[in-house]
Amino acid sequence: MTKTNLLAAMALSLLGATAVHAQENLEVWHYYAAGSELAGMNAMIEVGNAAVEDANITGVVIPGNVVELRRQLQTAFLGGRPPAAYQSSMAYELKTFADGGQLHPLTDVWATIKGDEIFPEGVQRVVKVDGVPYGVPFDLSLINNVFYNKEAFEKAGVEVPTDWDSFTAACDALREAGYQPLGNAGGTFWSLYNFYAALVSAVGEDGYYQIARGELGFDSPQFSEALDLYRDRMVSCYAQNWSGKTWTQTADDLINGNTGMFMMGIWAAGYMDQAGFAAGEGFDMFQAPGTVGKAIFQMDVLAVPEGPGVAAADQFIAAVTTPEGQAAFAVPKGSLAPNVNVDPSVYGYAGATFARQFSEASANDAVLPNLFFLLPTDLGTEFGVQIERFAIDPSDTVKAELIATLEGLRQEALAENAFINW
Repeated sequence: MTKTNLLAAMALSLLGATAVHAQENLEVWHYYAAGSELAGMNAMIEVGNAAVEDANITGVVIPGNVVELRRQLQTAFLGGRPPAAYQSSMAYELKTFADGGQLHPLTDVWATIKGDEIFPEGVQRVVKVDGVPYGVPFDLSLINNVFYNKEAFEKAGVEVPTDWDSFTAACDALREAGYQPLGNAGGTFWSLYNFYAALVSAVGEDGYYQIARGELGFDSPQFSEALDLYRDRMVSCYAQNWSGKTWTQTADDLINGNTGMFMMGIWAAGYMDQAGFAAGEGFDMFQAPGTVGKAIFQMDVLAVPEGPGVAAADQFIAAVTTPEGQAAFAVPKGSLAPNVNVDPSVYGYAGATFARQFSEASANDAVLPNLFFLLPTDLGTEFGVQIERFAIDPSDTVKAELIATLEGLRQEALAENAFINW
């Protein structure tokens, strides 16, 4: 063999070894770093790996949230080293990378798992871009429940609220009994999620989607009414110094009996159960005023970048979307499995309650995806920032500045044709 041929053979051998190594050591990026979330992710990855041939997919934690993971992905795409799969939010988050040609269409695996049959229509609409699936759901959480300390309600003589008047009365009674009425936490998301109850009350389901499509202005009377309702009925009930706390600290306040109520996503139930504060015994939950019979949800999906890990990622996704794979994540996490074929008996008291809420809302076509993820990214992010600012300082001045800022961004997005009809 000539020297030239020998070098060529060595190069081919190294390339082959590199390809095998890349196939054997694949990663799924996520931001579930601790507790029930990490336990669920690890359980799901274990189920997925059992079905993947000639490869081992490992979980890699990207500290932070969807925003930080997005930044890391952008760097990875530029460097040509994306993961085999990653945790993505729904809707606009998927569209951004799909439009950039950086995601692998999941049409084949969607057909294999019969995605149109196992996922509700309201779920499907926010994982497809122009009818093409780019994400497969693995985690669904409702965000319109209010958790309450049962002992605090009993001592304060409070009945479970069913509308805004009874909610306000509950806040007053809890405060008089020595409790902080309603917990909240600092951060871009939590006040925004609370705000949806007032928003749906003021604009209805149609108006909610009109905002998502850019058709209803932030300077409209309906949106102003929503801000006033949020300020008068919910912000006025918030616990002292809430903005300096994380959601887990506020959940601890509910557990310890310092706070009577806490509106948070259903993952809070999993956290409190793990802390020994049992659902149905120490705490219970009700749907926030204005959202009774409705399900406002957010969802995590697996997205697959174009690259050498596509084949393994397809096998992995096919496994984790089975009822067994979905339950492996949902049960420890304390969330819901998007697959409708998961047996409700896998859930405890809280999960069964949430599953019933979602099923009833789906049957009545009253399922609303989290508005944050339906809006163009810059507008959605600023939406969260401005609502939290208003929650901290609900003055008329801040309200006017909020409206002007968001309406300006809406007009820019309209000019760029950035809104989507989800």
